[in-house]
Amino acid sequence: MSQFQKVFDVLDLFTEERTTLSAEEVSDLLAVSRPTAFRYLRWLTETGLVSRLSGRYAIGARIMELDYRSRRSDPLLLAARDVMARLTEETQCSAMLSGVFGDKVVNIHQDEHRAHVSASFGRGRALPPFRGAASKVVLAHLGSARLKRLFDEHGNEPDVLALGQDWPAFSKYFRAIRQRGFYVSKGEVDSDVAGVAAPIFNAEGGVAGALTLLLQLPHGEFLDTNRLGNLVMERAREISDHLALSPLPADAAAAVENPA
Repeated sequence: MSQFQKVFDVLDLFTEERTTLSAEEVSDLLAVSRPTAFRYLRWLTETGLVSRLSGRYAIGARIMELDYRSRRSDPLLLAARDVMARLTEETQCSAMLSGVFGDKVVNIHQDEHRAHVSASFGRGRALPPFRGAASKVVLAHLGSARLKRLFDEHGNEPDVLALGQDWPAFSKYFRAIRQRGFYVSKGEVDSDVAGVAAPIFNAEGGVAGALTLLLQLPHGEFLDTNRLGNLVMERAREISDHLALSPLPADAAAAVENPA
């Protein structure tokens, strides 16, 4: 791991529960010396990525500035915003947009309907990699080599074992989702929320993200998920068409992979 990467590991230490950090805490959490921790924090402070508050450190203004710019320039969000607004009106449900970044599926935008869904996943949250409609529909459309690598790396984790005890069973599970074209989850991330997700593709045919319709349980149990799934697929195809006219940024494009 390069020194540059280690500096950015400091940002991953901030959580909802741990909103500020001291240099000593950074040193302990990253297992680096105190002088090294101070050096990392000094560099992050100079760039505006963290700010100093009474001897402690918090997320800085530059992060907020970048988020502001991202909301107005992200090609995936720009391609999806109007389509999502139409989907929420058509279904009277909320919709969520997620993007693929390396091995992570991260929520980018949520279009809330009046019938608000009390979901715990907002913008910027990485979803559990093997649970939930968005993550599973993305996994189903990865190339087989990449899916096999993920299985090899996480095969002993409970979420993976629940999908398949070995590679043939695991790959068969996701092949079925891919053949159907959408996936319906019920209570996989939040116990009272169901999701209906379909993949979004970039111009090269690689999976770039997912469009998910959010349903509040138990009300969602009584909806026609097959009809909703086909509608979500249709709207996801529209987003893919829009996205093809405006390619993903270089870092996101590098993260997606043509399906095998």
